[in-house]
Amino acid sequence: MINKNSKISVIIPVYNVEQYIRQCLDSVVNQTYKNLEIILVDDWSTDNSWKICDWYAKKDKRIKVIHQKNADLSAARNAWLKIATGKYIWYIDSDDYVEIDIYEKLYDLIKSTNSDLVICNWFIWKKDGSRVKNERFPDKKIITPDEALWFFYKWMYVWNKLYKADIIKNLEFVETFAQDVVYNFTIFQKIKKIACLNECKYYYRYNEKSRQHTKKFRKNRYIYLENGINKEISYAHEKKLYSLEKKLINARSEIMLKWLSYLALDKNPDTKDIEKLLKIMRDNLILFFKSKWRFAVKCFALIVCFNYKLASFLYKLINKIHL
Repeated sequence: MINKNSKISVIIPVYNVEQYIRQCLDSVVNQTYKNLEIILVDDWSTDNSWKICDWYAKKDKRIKVIHQKNADLSAARNAWLKIATGKYIWYIDSDDYVEIDIYEKLYDLIKSTNSDLVICNWFIWKKDGSRVKNERFPDKKIITPDEALWFFYKWMYVWNKLYKADIIKNLEFVETFAQDVVYNFTIFQKIKKIACLNECKYYYRYNEKSRQHTKKFRKNRYIYLENGINKEISYAHEKKLYSLEKKLINARSEIMLKWLSYLALDKNPDTKDIEKLLKIMRDNLILFFKSKWRFAVKCFALIVCFNYKLASFLYKLINKIHL
């Protein structure tokens, strides 16, 4: 039997999730794998989330609570760097939860394969209460970081991965759109082997009120553009992973299209932002049209590129009707 003495530090950022935090914490504290250090970072919640965190900390000595005043998700995730003592690190969002044996299974896998990190599949909770399996990686148990980029270039979340602490202890999150992508891409360039648990063990709840899901364009999204997907594209090109490069370029065009739509809803959009994003769209329009996107999306992209004022009007109208 594998020796299970290594501590796992579980990092949980918390902000106004009183409706879900108990389910999240119950799924963690009742794990079959007991050697846990649970770090709750409350970002000055205005509901009862902080009280719930403190109550759980009084009941379970493995729990540490940090209350910090209105920082951001990256600051909450970075808080573990100063106090975590685990050999392995696991991130979980406070409105999600995990199956009772997830840490035991992932620990066994990372030890038996001597991998740098392990990953599992997940469920997505839909608005109607149903759940959908999300199985993104192949049947192979061991994959390389380059293979991981192929399968996860758009789904590089941190919350379904168990990391060796030594690999990430000096790496901080930056506050940006899709900060998980920037974080994981940096890690993928440093490691050699990833193990996959082909089971859905994580329950992801899409929260429309999340800071990451806002329809407001923020300047920090450029951090993701420059340090995330642009670097991934350059990396794929240098490695001669041309199919991956095309996928990434199309993914970037999709994101630019989405950001331009957000700017259409802005009362005073920055024209420099619009021109910068439009240039990227126009430069890659032919490749985007060769992709598998729906014909309607391609047509809208065409309107965006050559008549942004019309596209902006249409998007505002559609958005108003659906709201």
